[in-house]
Amino acid sequence: MNKTDLVNSLSEETAFNKKDVGRVLEAFMRILERTLRKGDKLQWSGFGTFKLNRRPERKGINPLTRQEIQIPASWVLKFVPSKFMRELGKSIR
Repeated sequence: MNKTDLVNSLSEETAFNKKDVGRVLEAFMRILERTLRKGDKLQWSGFGTFKLNRRPERKGINPLTRQEIQIPASWVLKFVPSKFMRELGKSIR
């Protein structure tokens, strides 16, 4: 499902027009970005938690040359699903 499909589904489910649903999704993304940039996490009860994790600098190997390289530290987005979402994932498989 892509963003357009999500907007269409939410519009059908809620009876809100597609334009308003799109605005809400865009606002959610802006709020999520602001929250993460401040160093906070966004916790959505029944769904999960979005947070940024720091990956430290580490050594790696270039698979083409087999040469050791330094991989710089970075920030990665982490999503931790709620218990309900974990159970849902188990029941689908």
